[in-house]
Amino acid sequence: MKKIFSQCLLFALLLSCILVSSAAAAEISLLREVENAYQDMKNFKAEFKQELFHRESNTTQKRAGSIEFMPETFIYWQTEAPDREIIVSNENEVWNYLPDEELAYHYSTKVLDTSHAVLSVITGQAKLEDSFEVEFLSKTDSTQEFVLYPLESNPQMVEITLTVNSKEKRIQKIVVLDFFGNLNTIEFTKFTPNAKLDKKHFYLELPEDVEVEEHIND
Repeated sequence: MKKIFSQCLLFALLLSCILVSSAAAAEISLLREVENAYQDMKNFKAEFKQELFHRESNTTQKRAGSIEFMPETFIYWQTEAPDREIIVSNENEVWNYLPDEELAYHYSTKVLDTSHAVLSVITGQAKLEDSFEVEFLSKTDSTQEFVLYPLESNPQMVEITLTVNSKEKRIQKIVVLDFFGNLNTIEFTKFTPNAKLDKKHFYLELPEDVEVEEHIND
C-alpha cells in the first residue's frame, strides 16, 4: 500500500512539474510574439515617465520624456527637467548630450551593447532569449511580467524586470538593476507604432559652446 501511495505521489509531482514547465514555456512564448511585433513595425514614438533610484544616497529622481525609434539603431531619446538629457543614435554614432551642463559624450554604436544596452531592450531589438536567462514572474488580465538575467556580465544591467502588454504585444515597463543597486524604471504612458518620423531627427547638431568628450574609439 505504501509503495502504491509513493508511486502515486511521485506521478503527481512529475505531472505538476510538467504542467508548470509547460505553462512557463507558454508564457515565455509571449516574448517572441512581442519581438516579432517590434520587427514588423516600421518605427514607433512613445512617451514615458522615468524614476532613477540612487542607492547610496537613497534618493529618487523623477522625470518624463519621449523616444523615437527606427530600425535598427536610429534612436532619439529626450528627457525633460530637472535634468535634461538627449540621446541620439544613428548608423554611425551615439551622442549623449546634457544641455544644462553644456556637455556631450560621443560614442560608437557599440555602447548599445554595453552602457546603453537598455535602449536595445526597450526598442525591441534585443534578442531576449539569446541574450538573457528568462524567468516568468506573474501575470494580470492585460500584462505579464518577466525577470531577465544577462548571459554576459554587464555592471550597468545585472537584472531586468520586464512588463509586457499581452494584448498590444509591446513593452509597457522596464526596471533595470545595476551592480551598485541603483534602479532605472521606465514606464511607457503613450505608444504610437508606425508614426511619421523625420530621419534627420536622428543626426545631432550641437551648439558651438558645448564641450565634447570623445569616446568613439573606446
